[in-house]
Amino acid sequence: MTIVGYCRLSRDEDKENYSSIEEQKRIIKEYASTRNWNIDDKDFYIDDNVSGYTFNRAEFTKM
Repeated sequence: MTIVGYCRLSRDEDKENYSSIEEQKRIIKEYASTRNWNIDDKDFYIDDNVSGYTFNRAEFTKM
């Protein structure tokens, strides 16, 4: 079984209300750890500054 993580960050216009990619990765790694899974940084697919309103997400498609 291959375990990977996916993060997407959508920045709003004032750039104040968003979660960081690093925080999302930390949460995913923590979740994986509780199941004895390991996810390395190279195993993450990240769509940075991509709206949640579109399905045109390059890294999600690659994943």
